Amino acid sequence: MMNEMNFKMPTSLNELSLNLGNADEKTYLISGGTDLIIKLREKKIYSGTIIDLKGIQELNYIRQIEQTIFIGANTTFTEMINSEVLNKNAPCLVQAAEQIGSTQIRNAATIGGNIANAFAGADAIPALIAMGVKVKIMNAKGEFFLKDMDEVVIGSGKNSLRKDEVITEAIVPVLGDGYKSFFGKIGSRERVTIAKLNMAVVVKNNHETGVIEDARVVLGSLGPKAFRSDLVETGLIGKHITDSLQTEFEKALIAQIDISIAGRSSRPYKREAVKALSEDAFSNLFGSPAWRCNNEK
Repeated sequence: MMNEMNFKMPTSLNELSLNLGNADEKTYLISGGTDLIIKLREKKIYSGTIIDLKGIQELNYIRQIEQTIFIGANTTFTEMINSEVLNKNAPCLVQAAEQIGSTQIRNAATIGGNIANAFAGADAIPALIAMGVKVKIMNAKGEFFLKDMDEVVIGSGKNSLRKDEVITEAIVPVLGDGYKSFFGKIGSRERVTIAKLNMAVVVKNNHETGVIEDARVVLGSLGPKAFRSDLVETGLIGKHITDSLQTEFEKALIAQIDISIAGRSSRPYKREAVKALSEDAFSNLFGSPAWRCNNEK
């Protein structure tokens, strides 16, 4: 049966657009293939066409142009971890990349593939949403257009891409002075763990007033897709950075869990787990408790 699986490896976007012109329901795109190959085996899919994007070198880059960072879809998570541009301007993306799978997986898995796979517990997706990333997509006609992350990832393992469309780039805004970001997760094992709960936080702190002016809190593994929590964000914006705010932050996260997975057997575990996650986030973003104590209002 395996001889019915056709394999194509375009080396340019022009060649890829031609391949996409013949795409149908049995066409599968891979860029790293760490998830798709497993799915094909599990579902016993032995026929169709696999288009491997890894041969397209023009999709492998991280570059900054003024206040925007462009990440090619073929960029691996190891390359993201080692990027000075991302470490400086989007640390939550680097923190998320560092916690994805094993070294071997990070060396192979790509940002484009991770987005398209749309796994509910994916680590990169909450960080991408929190950073306000746009996804660049190309169709079979060679036309390009942009979508928000929420428009691309529509459910667990589901994306909005048509069969003749492919992700070519993630576009990351440089948020500027006063902004900090964090990513963390709780899993069942120390290493190579699938997140039972993950969170990305982006905040803007006014250093003169000590007031949080902007907050984006994205939670994953609490439903079919990662989402921003208005409940938690509202509890941060306009507030002074104090130890009491950390307590309120933790309470808001627990309340969001109660709303999102009411009646689920995992709720008690996640209510406890989020306490450690909230402490890590607060310390990473706002400094030590001793520093905050000096700024109590």
